[in-house]
Amino acid sequence: MSPQQPMIRKLIPIVLVLMFSVSVVFAQTKYSDRCTVAVVEITGKKLSDLDSDRSPNLKQKELGTFDTVIGEEELTTRSYRLPKTKLFVVASVWYTDESMAGASGRDSMSLQLEISRTSKHQIPSALQFAEAEVLSFHFEVARVTTIFKTQQRSFYIVMECRKHNGP
Repeated sequence: MSPQQPMIRKLIPIVLVLMFSVSVVFAQTKYSDRCTVAVVEITGKKLSDLDSDRSPNLKQKELGTFDTVIGEEELTTRSYRLPKTKLFVVASVWYTDESMAGASGRDSMSLQLEISRTSKHQIPSALQFAEAEVLSFHFEVARVTTIFKTQQRSFYIVMECRKHNGP
């Protein structure tokens, strides 16, 4: 038996305990918020038609739902095809403690919508960009919207995120 074998035998249980502890910590911190991206084609409609009580003929189409990754400087991005176009709706949620401060803290989340020719999150090359930011402390729901016009169509695009505390 080499002199290193007893040391290795002592280290194995320690390594196993550390691995188990790390997995428990990660399992406990897997919190997320749930976001839904939707679009309404508003071609030929007036802004007042966006009031859902007056316009039952405007149909919202859900493009997708995703869960975010909550953490300092964490960015979650999803891309969806804008219907009847070759364009993409790029939806991003970003958590930080550096851009906004309030009485209840500095943690905030930024909701971002881009209209782009590619499915990548690239704000400088986006055809259109919209952002909303909310403090995270008492966050329940947040929304960002934009209106985008192509030569043939007009779209009302919305991303709504809700607090979702479990995996």
